[in-house]
Amino acid sequence: MSQQEKAYLELFKSQSEKTLGWGNSELWSNADFERLSELILAKTSVNLSISTLKRVWGKVRYDSIPTTTTLDTLAQFSGYESWRSFCANAEKNEVRENVAAATSKSRTTAPGRARLMVAGLVVAGLLIMVLIWMSFNNKSPLLIDNSKLAFTSRMVSDELPNSVVFNYDIGDTKADSVFIQQSWDPSRREKVSVGEHQHTSIYYYPGYFKAKLIINNTIVKEHEIFIKTKGWEGMVQPQSSPEVPPVYLSDREIDLGNGQMGVSAATLRAKTGKTVFSDVWTGFFNAKEYNVDPDKFTFSATLQNTSSKEEAVCRQVKMNIITSNGIISLPLCSKGCISDISLKVADVVIDGKNHDLSALGCDFSKPVDVKVQVSNQQVKVALDNNQVLNVPYKRKFGRIVNLIVIFEGTGAIRNIGIK
Repeated sequence: MSQQEKAYLELFKSQSEKTLGWGNSELWSNADFERLSELILAKTSVNLSISTLKRVWGKVRYDSIPTTTTLDTLAQFSGYESWRSFCANAEKNEVRENVAAATSKSRTTAPGRARLMVAGLVVAGLLIMVLIWMSFNNKSPLLIDNSKLAFTSRMVSDELPNSVVFNYDIGDTKADSVFIQQSWDPSRREKVSVGEHQHTSIYYYPGYFKAKLIINNTIVKEHEIFIKTKGWEGMVQPQSSPEVPPVYLSDREIDLGNGQMGVSAATLRAKTGKTVFSDVWTGFFNAKEYNVDPDKFTFSATLQNTSSKEEAVCRQVKMNIITSNGIISLPLCSKGCISDISLKVADVVIDGKNHDLSALGCDFSKPVDVKVQVSNQQVKVALDNNQVLNVPYKRKFGRIVNLIVIFEGTGAIRNIGIK
C-alpha cells in the first residue's frame, strides 16, 4: 500500500469514527466490529466480515491494500458512490494538502523531528488528560429521569415509502443535545429541537427497526417501528446512500410467469439504463409477523441468479431471514467468487477470506433448491438436498419479521416459504 493510499484510508477511518460516535477505534471491542458489520450490511447489502474490518482498522496485521470491493463498500457506507468518489471528494474539499503533507512527512521525517513530534504528542496527551479531569471534577453528571420523558411514534400510511411522526417530550431535562435515531444505524441520527415535540422521518425500505431517543449522547427511550409490506415487494437498491430512494418495481414487473417472481434483464436495463449489473442489487422483501417458532423452523426456496457472467461477474444471491434479535444471512455466488462472501448466523460470522465456503458456490445454469433448517440452536443449510453447512450459534433469535432475497443483477424465485 502506497503512503498516499494509507493517508486516504486513515482519513476515511477518522471520519467514520466521528460519524459513528463510538470513540477511538483503538478501544473498539469485537462486538463493536460485529455491530459495524451489521450496519454496513443494512446500508449497502454487502457483508464485510469482522476480520476484514479489523484488518482495515489495523487490529490485525495486514500490509496489503484492501480489495476494491471492500473500499467501495466502505465508501458507500459513508454516503459516497465509490472509493474513487471519496478520494475525489477529499481532494475537492481541500484535504489534498493534508494528505500530501502526511505522505511527505511519512517519507522524509528525520529522526530528530520524529523525537520532537513524539514529545509534542506526549505533552498534548497530558494536556487533554488534565482537561478531561477538570471537566469531570467541575461539572456534576446530568441525571435523567426516564419516567418524565415521552417518546412515541405513528406511521402515516401502510404503503412504501412511509413517513413516521415521532412525538417526544423531555420535560424539564437540561439537555445539551437531543437526537432521534431511526434505527440501530447511527448514521440515521437526526438532531431535533429541545423545545419542540414532533419530528418526522421517511422510511423507504420495509422492515423491523428500533427508534431511539438520545439525550446528551445517551439512549433514554426506544421502541419498535415495523414497516410491513402487502406481500412481496421488489425494488432496485441504490448503493450511494440509504437516503436515496430505491426504484420500486410493480407487481407486473416482478411476475415472471409460471409461478416465478423476479426481475428480467429487460426490466433492469429499463430501470437503470445499465447493461452491466455488477453494482446493481435487486431486492425482494416480505415484511410481516410470521407465526413461526424462531428456535425451530424451516425456510425453503428455489432460486436462480439469471444474469450472465458478462452482466454480473459473480452473480451473487443473498437470502436474509430477519428476526427482532438477529439475522440469518446466507450468500450464494458463482463458484469462482466464494472468497468475497460471508455467512452470518446470529452471533456467528463465517468469512470466505479465511474459511472454505466453496459449498456455497453455484454455476446457476439451473435453479438451486435451498433449505435452511433451524433447531437446537443450529442452522443446517442444504443445496439441492445435499447438506453443505451446519452452524451452531448462541444468541437466540427473536420474532421472525422479514424475508429478503437480493440478487446481484437479475434473478428468479419460486416455492419460497417458511414454516
